[in-house]
Amino acid sequence: MKIALIIGHNKRSKGAYSQIVGSEYDYWKRVAEKIKVVVPDLVDIYEREPNEYYTREMYKVLEELNSKDYKLCIELHFNAAENKMANGCECLVYYTNDKAKKLATNFMARLQNVFGSKIRGKNGIIEIQDSKVRGGYGICKSKDTYILVEPFFGTNNDEALKFSIESDVVNVFVNFIKEI
Repeated sequence: MKIALIIGHNKRSKGAYSQIVGSEYDYWKRVAEKIKVVVPDLVDIYEREPNEYYTREMYKVLEELNSKDYKLCIELHFNAAENKMANGCECLVYYTNDKAKKLATNFMARLQNVFGSKIRGKNGIIEIQDSKVRGGYGICKSKDTYILVEPFFGTNNDEALKFSIESDVVNVFVNFIKEI
């Protein structure tokens, strides 16, 4: 079974911006395509086509996602904050999905081991119960296990610099995908 990678944001609304890696959309599009080159048979990539509303964009993505069976869906983002020292990783998951929590914990441990990432909060897991909560649409509307990842803060130049070595990021994802 394959993994679905959902690129955060889109061409029209590119998301957070980092002086080091660029916009969320551009960064994750490059990284996702590099992951696909390494493990083409294990990954499908999805993008939100620009539309009038976020929910309409995500509705189309989820319609296609839910027509297939995935081992895991990973929505790709990075954080931003006014505080340029904000750092660390976190993952959003459906509040009752223990499999998603376990996979997210595993993923963040890999980030910690490779990049020295701090796991934010108590355990880095943000439990989502409502599709209307920021980041919750895919998590709540997907029939498959779905994790929204926020591996770093693009506004923290020291942290973004670590994630600017895209081959290292690709390797973390490829190893994670191969082992789940």
